[in-house]
Amino acid sequence: MRFRKPSHIWIPFLMNIFLTSSIILLVVSLGFSIGTKLDVANNENLSTFWGISLFILINIALASTFTLIIGVLTNNFMKPVNKLIEATNEVAKGDFSIRLDENTHPPDIHNMNASFNKMVKELSSIETLRNDFIINVSHEFKTPIAAIEGYATLLQDNSLTEEERMEYTKIILDSSRQISSLSGNILKLSKLETQEIIPDKKYFSLDEQLRQSLLLLETQWSKKNIDIDMDLKSINYYGSEDLLMQVWLNIFSNAIKFTPNDGLIVTRLKTTSKGICVTISDNGIGMSKEVQDRIFDKFYQGDNSRNLQGNGLGMTLVKKILDLCKCEITIQSNINKGTTFNVYLPI
Repeated sequence: MRFRKPSHIWIPFLMNIFLTSSIILLVVSLGFSIGTKLDVANNENLSTFWGISLFILINIALASTFTLIIGVLTNNFMKPVNKLIEATNEVAKGDFSIRLDENTHPPDIHNMNASFNKMVKELSSIETLRNDFIINVSHEFKTPIAAIEGYATLLQDNSLTEEERMEYTKIILDSSRQISSLSGNILKLSKLETQEIIPDKKYFSLDEQLRQSLLLLETQWSKKNIDIDMDLKSINYYGSEDLLMQVWLNIFSNAIKFTPNDGLIVTRLKTTSKGICVTISDNGIGMSKEVQDRIFDKFYQGDNSRNLQGNGLGMTLVKKILDLCKCEITIQSNINKGTTFNVYLPI
């Protein structure tokens, strides 16, 4: 059984009380002795009343001094606690910029203030993340909803041509799918945030899963006349088939989105010293170092103009799933020279 190391925060306070009490008792004893001697020495000239009165006055003064000293010591001892209470109240009001002085003694006060500052810093980070999340979600929902409302209003015009009507209907459908995708990704992310165990693990054909994921996206890459080059080793893998399917769909979608017409996407599946390696490459627009560093951040999109479809959650999902599955992902990319994702799955 481990015993917690006793706190030293009370030692200075108790020592001060002990020393003060000892001094007071010593002075009281001296006062009593002086009062007695005065009474005896002056018994012939002074009445006993004056001796006793002097003794009482001395002890009242000493008691008052003792009370004052105790009050000062208590006030000094409670100062750090009062500051902590005041700072906690400010944090409760939403002020995460407040900090306590860490250059204090004894060590327990220093540790208390340091722990408080660390807690407030973490809370500030969480609050910033929450605000950014709300702002981004609001923006992502606002754009397609506004498009749906605007083009649905235009559809009420009876003078529209059939081509215009079809175009407006397509925009409404695309905006609806965008909202559906965003909602689905947010729900998946929320689930992954609290998930620690991989459900429904089983053996499945990894190479066949890669082929199926590309087939599901055929309408996207065939529309851009993108060539697909696949060299897949036949591998049975034990893991979550559903979660890994989301990984491949998001990486392939990302590659298709940033690959120009008549481009090329290359997929390789092999075993290495680091485990099973899935390599997905394209000859698209590539990424800068800044985009590579932030590609897995929530709602981050390298294309600031937002002309390309997406909500900045796809690659975040990829990273969350791979972390949960104990997998690793690396990126090699250069501007206008394409991007390569390497995913390593443990054997």
